[in-house]
Amino acid sequence: MFNYLNFTNQFGSYLYDDNFQAFLADTFTDLSPYNVLKSDYMRSEILDIDLGFTNDDAVIDEDELIILEPGQPIFSHLNIYLNPDVQYVLPFEISFYDTREAVFKKAGEPTLTKQGDSPILDIPFLIDHYKTDNLVLSIDYDPVKKHINFIQIRDNNIVAHLKL
Repeated sequence: MFNYLNFTNQFGSYLYDDNFQAFLADTFTDLSPYNVLKSDYMRSEILDIDLGFTNDDAVIDEDELIILEPGQPIFSHLNIYLNPDVQYVLPFEISFYDTREAVFKKAGEPTLTKQGDSPILDIPFLIDHYKTDNLVLSIDYDPVKKHINFIQIRDNNIVAHLKL
């Protein structure tokens, strides 16, 4: 079972902290390694989630693609994808099988909605953001079918570049 509270309780933890490492070892068997050169995320294929890190201290030589200073990665956000084999406990009791209309009934009107065409990917997007205390829940929908593609939960105080 995936309960988002078990993960959001860990927000603010340093990746290499002993307690956070114990949490990772107790929770995952397939977590990809953290590599600041490739991504801000560690991935679990079994749970279909990405653990995201803020790492403002890392110093990278972009030309040579080498890490000069590894920094202090801080667990700050996670992306959750539908996995039919996993039972989810999500904010507002939403479900991956909910339509956007059903999410509105459960969570209310979003704090912010972003809709348009991605200039990078050249595809349409639709994302509703909900702010509760220091957490932001972002629901990425298929803009045509209005079903959920993925859900991001982040600590609004830690992830400065995604702050709502």
